[in-house]
Amino acid sequence: MRILEETRQLKRTVLIGLGGTGKNALLHAKRKYIETFGEIPPLVKFLLVDTTSAHTNGLSAMGPGGEKLLVRLNPSEVLFIEARGASLLPQVHDEVREWFPPKAELKANILSGAGQVRALGRLALFANARIVYDSLRALLSEARDYQAERPSRERKFVYESYTPHLTVCVVGSLAGGTGSGIFLDVALILRDLLKDEDQLFGYLLLPDIYTNRPGTQNVEANAYGALKELDRLMSLQETFSYPFGGRSIEVRKKPFDMVFLVNRQNRGGKTFNSIDDLAELLGMGLFLVSGPLGKEQADVFDNIVMQLTEQQGSYYGKTAHYASFGAAELRFEPHGLELERAIQIAKQTVDRLTQSTQPWGITGLELELRKIKDHPLPPAPEKRFNPPPSRSEDRRVWNEALAEIGTLKEGVLEQARQAISSDWPVEDLLDRALEEAFKTHSLAELQEGLRELQPRADALLKELKAEYDRESHKEEEKRQKVEEHLATGMTPGSGFGRLFNRSEPQEGPRINRSILEVQLDLAVDAAQAQARYEAAKFLPKLLQAKLEKLEELVRSIREWTERFTERKTQEAGVQDANPFTLTLPPPYVEGAALGRVDYREALEVLRKRGLRDLLEKPHAVLDEVLMPTERTSLRVWLEEVKKKEPHDPLRMATERTLRELDALSAPAWEYQDAWVSNPKVGQREQVHILGLEDTSDKNHPLLHGEFQDIFAGNIHAKQKLQPVSTRDPKRVYFYKIEASIPAFTLWGLEMYREKYQSLSASRSFHVRRDWEASLEDLLPLPDPEEVAKIWTKARFFGLIRHNPEYAYKSDREGVERWRTLGAAPGKAFASFCDDFFGFKELEGKVSKLEAEARRKCLPELKDRVREALEDRTRRLQANSWGEQDQKVLEREKEVLERWLKELEEYDPSLSDDSFPGFSAT
Repeated sequence: MRILEETRQLKRTVLIGLGGTGKNALLHAKRKYIETFGEIPPLVKFLLVDTTSAHTNGLSAMGPGGEKLLVRLNPSEVLFIEARGASLLPQVHDEVREWFPPKAELKANILSGAGQVRALGRLALFANARIVYDSLRALLSEARDYQAERPSRERKFVYESYTPHLTVCVVGSLAGGTGSGIFLDVALILRDLLKDEDQLFGYLLLPDIYTNRPGTQNVEANAYGALKELDRLMSLQETFSYPFGGRSIEVRKKPFDMVFLVNRQNRGGKTFNSIDDLAELLGMGLFLVSGPLGKEQADVFDNIVMQLTEQQGSYYGKTAHYASFGAAELRFEPHGLELERAIQIAKQTVDRLTQSTQPWGITGLELELRKIKDHPLPPAPEKRFNPPPSRSEDRRVWNEALAEIGTLKEGVLEQARQAISSDWPVEDLLDRALEEAFKTHSLAELQEGLRELQPRADALLKELKAEYDRESHKEEEKRQKVEEHLATGMTPGSGFGRLFNRSEPQEGPRINRSILEVQLDLAVDAAQAQARYEAAKFLPKLLQAKLEKLEELVRSIREWTERFTERKTQEAGVQDANPFTLTLPPPYVEGAALGRVDYREALEVLRKRGLRDLLEKPHAVLDEVLMPTERTSLRVWLEEVKKKEPHDPLRMATERTLRELDALSAPAWEYQDAWVSNPKVGQREQVHILGLEDTSDKNHPLLHGEFQDIFAGNIHAKQKLQPVSTRDPKRVYFYKIEASIPAFTLWGLEMYREKYQSLSASRSFHVRRDWEASLEDLLPLPDPEEVAKIWTKARFFGLIRHNPEYAYKSDREGVERWRTLGAAPGKAFASFCDDFFGFKELEGKVSKLEAEARRKCLPELKDRVREALEDRTRRLQANSWGEQDQKVLEREKEVLERWLKELEEYDPSLSDDSFPGFSAT
């Protein structure tokens, strides 16, 4: 029975995706959980709310064990909100009629998206109000279920929650119709269902990634409208309620504890052009919010959120509600490193196995094989023959004796064969000799030894064949002699007197016991010689078969080595493919810190496995012995890299990877620093969480020295760095959080606002009709009197010119360009009133020019102001302007009058602060 021992701690987390962006973010978050834990932890719940029913999209993931998995949302994790007959709902649905904007475009049915119309997304939500409310309530209840922490044999780990409270995240885009149209309602419903101790975060994608794509004309205006609504609710000053599905949603708190905004360009200068890349970043943010790196990471995150929530500053009257994050992962994947190491070991091992350096001495084996000549065999069975009673019985007795000798000979032959097979098992002798030789010799040396043994085996066979022929000839010769004497009736001549009894009378028997026993002895000798020859006759074929097997083994080993070597080309990466995942060793660097490669250990293991195993299953044995295994850790590998020279290619590539990790993990937004740089009105906070296996190891290369300097190269950066222990030896996470800034400082907000203003005349970008005109602008617009002052003085100093349109030169984006305000004074002044950044930019320039003019040419300044005042007065008296333009001229005249009075009353000497002194000398 499998016993779960490892425990993983997480927050009880609910991840809710809205629309297409939300769906993709959830899939990427799921993939991160599967790649980290090998499963979806029961403490994490998912729900997609979308106006598009298709939820079959999936992502491929690689489990911790290298297994490929498909990541999808389960049907129970998808809530499809459709609205059939949507165009009638504002007329017949009381709740919808109360809020639906009159300029919002209507569709007959909402079945496959909200078409970038925010009000349609909200319409679909209200059309499914009861099921939405009930589904969210059931989801939160399931997330609190105590059974989620109960161990199960179906899970890979035991999961425990850090806290009984929930962490809920809502993720989507501000650009489209579904996510942008329903994110506030979903958040307010969740607030209605959550406890005060629970956390609620928003992860929202800004629209820049969608611009310049077909059919995205509304994305920037949608985002601006959504941000205006969000800003209003995040600065909630009063409570209110609204009906939803027959219930009353009480709005008592701001919708989110923290809002994380994500854009295509981050603070590290990285630009992402793929929507899926940003969905992956959002998914990583959702993954990290659950505290998968350990309790340290969860505590650091909670502390920074609490601190930032309490310290939200106010900039020019606008509260800093918004945060961002960046995250990147560094994986230590030594497989390529170990593959290269294994390939080199395999090549060296195979070279040693297939090359001959020291001969295999076969003399001992030859002596063993030659023992067959003299090896004692079982003795012949004792047989006592009865001689014939008379000569007339010679033939009968002889024939009977020959038959019996033949039977006895067959028995002796079989016994000899069995004895030789038992005492001289030639194949076993050869196999044992080869096995023993393989412990110290190569396959090539074994082959050479067998080839050297072949002619000696042939010679042995010839010797045994000659012995067999001699013994057989002697047996036959003696038999024929007896046959001849019996046929002729003659007494044997010289040499046979001992066989026949000459003392017997001529009529006595010629065959006696001695003749029969000699014939038996000769038959036994021939049978034993035959057995030796037959056994040895197999030896040359056996040697050739063994030689061929060794040759085939060498071919098989070389074939395996070639295929194994090809894997380096097939598996080698050219670059890191995933946008927020980097790998060490760098995939584009060969020979990454291999160090010394020694094949001897692998060769020794092969020798211990034995020649027989290698012959029977060569590829399986080679796979087992020579395939790569992880022999190093990230820490050890980095230590080795750190010892290399600064200009070593591997060290340079490693430092480049670490710098890339730092840049990729920068918060994914851009804003105009100048507007949030005043510490008197607010303070930005940053925390950089570095997740390592064990931060108690202060000698870790990433916690000191040159590598740490890449992440924290100065005192301020080191103060922001928060190392946390993850217990994961193969991954390093870098997770950066930055907060808080007001919406108006976001890079690109001016373009959102411009699109919003230009399209609002004919369309609605809000989800409530009463918000169309009542919401404050996101920009901290200056007082009209101050605008008139800067407008007039900027025109006076030539900063605003009229040729043929009113425009001013701006360099706030780093490049000088003329910004057009309008062709007529009234329109241009109105544009300038809405241009906060232009106002602040010209305010600084006007102040500088006026101070310089007062110091250097005050009289001339007064004269020119007086001329300008006269010009404005004359133009007003002409009464040739439209009403709006006339008002601008009046404002200019009033400013010039006050300015001239101020200059006439100005005494430069009063600003001289020279102090009378005294000196005794």
